[in-house]
Amino acid sequence: MNFTFPFNTCEIPNDKGIAQPHSVVINTILCIIIFLFLLQSNNLYSRLFLFFVLLFNIFHTISHAIHINNFKNIQFLLTHYSAILSSFFLLCLLSNITKYTLKSFQKIGLLCLYLFDVILIYYDVSHIYNIIIFLIILFSIMIIFYKYLSRKIKQNIIYIIGFTCLVLLIDIIEINFCESLLKNYGDIPFHTILEASAFIPIILLCNSFYKI
Repeated sequence: MNFTFPFNTCEIPNDKGIAQPHSVVINTILCIIIFLFLLQSNNLYSRLFLFFVLLFNIFHTISHAIHINNFKNIQFLLTHYSAILSSFFLLCLLSNITKYTLKSFQKIGLLCLYLFDVILIYYDVSHIYNIIIFLIILFSIMIIFYKYLSRKIKQNIIYIIGFTCLVLLIDIIEINFCESLLKNYGDIPFHTILEASAFIPIILLCNSFYKI
């Protein structure tokens, strides 16, 4: 799967003005929602977590607005590593709230995942694999702390993982069938289906950890 964000997303970009306006509108709305969660956060680590979730979505939105062909990887790296940093601060937040200290094998496992992500960047593989590694890191962190969290957050984590897997499935379908979809139905911005589906897990994630 040869996928480079945002250039291979399934919304034909405009030559002038905003490259992918439909995706920009959806992500701008999501940025506003995340910002509102950030304003209400009550913990330093939750603020840092939400800040990097917001930063991820800002870079994500900008990448859909402006396609810089000479900086393809830079656009992805800024977006991706904002997400990676959000996972790190989620780890800090949950460690601080639960007072649980990670066991050695858990620390080593997470470190290996972070390093593997860097290796994938170095070898310039399809960006979908970096997205999968990020999700594995995010899920691993939530699962590690799962039993120390409230019933409501535990329930939300199940929904977050379930809906995120659905979003990933839609992403993989888009990557594999985008070319034929745009060839036959070029006027339809199919990528907006993916963007809209991501609303649910991201809002659940913010709602679970903005006040904890």
